[in-house]
Amino acid sequence: MNKPYWGLCALLFAAFVFFAALSFWQDGISVGSFEIKTASFAQNMRDLFEVPVKAKVDTVENDEQWRAPVDTTAKNILFIGDSMLEGLAPRLAAYCDKSGHTLVEVIWYSSSTLCWGESARLTELINKFHPDYIFVCLGANELYVPDIKRARRPYLKRMLAEIDSIPYVWIGPPNWDKDTGINELLAQELGRGCFYLSANDEFERSRDGAHPTRESAQHWMDRVIKWMDTSCAHPIRLNKPEAVTARASRIVVYQPPK
Repeated sequence: MNKPYWGLCALLFAAFVFFAALSFWQDGISVGSFEIKTASFAQNMRDLFEVPVKAKVDTVENDEQWRAPVDTTAKNILFIGDSMLEGLAPRLAAYCDKSGHTLVEVIWYSSSTLCWGESARLTELINKFHPDYIFVCLGANELYVPDIKRARRPYLKRMLAEIDSIPYVWIGPPNWDKDTGINELLAQELGRGCFYLSANDEFERSRDGAHPTRESAQHWMDRVIKWMDTSCAHPIRLNKPEAVTARASRIVVYQPPK
């Protein structure tokens, strides 16, 4: 390349550098009585070379999107748990009768997540009755278990694996005393909108000081169903019945574990 061309290129480059530097003085430059207005050269250059970015999509979930719509179809419901079912299940059965659902009630006296988790009983019940919705009430026999998160988490996880994709509601224990962490464990492991915390509810107790009275248990079930209307991940149709209680379509009873 000839020297004149080199000189011309050098001159153009110097001009480019000058105007690029000048563009960063946002307020312009004054020299005596003269004022030089700086152009948005830098911004124009950024606009020229900037790769277009796809418009941002609002990824903030609507707070209601995690909840499924109310399922109004008839359900085959399995309700498993400990002796708390004696008060809860008859009230749920009344709702089921009113709403066209079938209810199978399974009481395993003195059971816990340990009992259910280390046995194949839940899988056997699911295979036998083919529920498309499950209620669970467990934890009352685990209020005082030491180091409960380490001791019970594996069994709870196994139960959840057995439940798999079946929609469920887990009703927490009706605390009559401070627990060692069962409610916290349940809250951590259960899916959003699947755990009803009963520990803060008020109950009328039976003589043993632990079980709610039958009437109090009925109100307990009412509160669970009211909670399902607004806070359950998989709400179903549960119309309020005229009858106070009813009998489940099938009742299975297991004696306390040895």
